[in-house]
Amino acid sequence: MGRTNSTYRQHLDNFLDSLRPFRKALRTENRESFDELKESAHSFAHAGSYLNYSNPRMPAIISMILGNRKKLNELEKRVERLEEK
Repeated sequence: MGRTNSTYRQHLDNFLDSLRPFRKALRTENRESFDELKESAHSFAHAGSYLNYSNPRMPAIISMILGNRKKLNELEKRVERLEEK
């Protein structure tokens, strides 16, 4: 892949680039959260590339949700540890 067929990462970058107008329309305080979602999509790109999905947006969205869930799990564990003290 890569020479004649676009890679998943190329599709992902194209999808995220298409969201630039959306990001620009966001309030400044929301842009950081949006950027974190984009980072989640990139951090799980290796898994998304295994899906061979006809719509590369779906693995990107799943990656964003997974990134949020991972962060939530970490915060829940931190709260539990603090409550035990």
